[in-house]
Amino acid sequence: MKAYLLLAALAAMTASGAALAQTPPDFRSAYFNRLDQKRTGAFTLQDLQRISAKEFKRIDDNRDGGLSLDEYIFGIPTSRQDAIDFFAARFRRSDYNGDGKVDFNEDQAYCLDLVALADNNKDGFVSKDEFLAATGQ
Repeated sequence: MKAYLLLAALAAMTASGAALAQTPPDFRSAYFNRLDQKRTGAFTLQDLQRISAKEFKRIDDNRDGGLSLDEYIFGIPTSRQDAIDFFAARFRRSDYNGDGKVDFNEDQAYCLDLVALADNNKDGFVSKDEFLAATGQ
């Protein structure tokens, strides 16, 4: 009986270890959920710009009004390469003047461009499906 319990416990630990070792869910889905703060299944341009403005202020570490790539991705765990890739791509798309920094106006313009691209049915709301399609890497 003890051997059976030991085998069952080992099997359970192995199964839970395999579950823990799986790749985490796509970061873009989690990010969408953060943007959908009202839990309506969508976000608006105003939602995105408001959240992005707060994040911009928080991550502008040296308070120079511009974000470097290092500031943009600082704090993202190296184990979340999907998140690093997402924000590095967003940084490159947001740097409209190509100076290696993203200023506040560029960040807000990126929000405008993203919503214009993603809102396929032009109802003013970006659904999760629209967001995932528009931000596919």
